[in-house]
Amino acid sequence: MENRLQEYQIAHVGFVVENLEKAMERFNELYEIEDWQMVEWRPSKIVYNGKIYTDTYVRIAISLPNEGTRVEILEPRTEGFHMDVLKCGRQTINHICHVVKDFDKALQQFLDAGCELIMESEYTDEIRGFRRCHYVYDKVWNSYIEIAEIPYFKKEGTET
Repeated sequence: MENRLQEYQIAHVGFVVENLEKAMERFNELYEIEDWQMVEWRPSKIVYNGKIYTDTYVRIAISLPNEGTRVEILEPRTEGFHMDVLKCGRQTINHICHVVKDFDKALQQFLDAGCELIMESEYTDEIRGFRRCHYVYDKVWNSYIEIAEIPYFKKEGTET
């Protein structure tokens, strides 16, 4: 059996929080993380619990270490998956993220291993292009795994 962690490196560890600035301050106190990339995540489409969301807004801070695993802090501003996490009182490590070369293969491997697809998202950014990003839930860990596609620019007139 292959060691998937060699192929699917952990890109970041994600936390869902009520207050982004307060969480950033705490990471600075604990780990001396001062450099963050700020992102306003507004995916074009999310499917969560069978419902399509087209107006999702999450404020995100991603640590910028020179090496190693990054920290992602998410502050949801609209209803959906991340807001439901907060409502459950789960301000802890929410997920680990793998950025993968073969998105469909990686997703299928986690589903075949018994994980449940919880959230699907698609978004396009003018600098990096189109990207899918899905969350699966692992009941053994009681946690989520984010599978993120390497962004690319779609050819005009095609779906991929």
